[in-house]
Amino acid sequence: MIAKLAYLTTPAPGHYVLNFQLFGSEELISVEVAPDQMRNILSDGVSLMLRQSFRPLKQIEKASHERA
Repeated sequence: MIAKLAYLTTPAPGHYVLNFQLFGSEELISVEVAPDQMRNILSDGVSLMLRQSFRPLKQIEKASHERA
């Protein structure tokens, strides 16, 4: 399932809540996440997003040569 909406909140220091709403649903689901789990989510998430946002250097060099 894919979330239509997803965001994090911190209702109190050291408390983290993942809020999400699935496509086709009006219900907002909130799940408290332990600090260790939140660290894992953030570190893995950043790594995954960075990997997807950078193209290999060979592709960049090839594209610049084709434009020249």
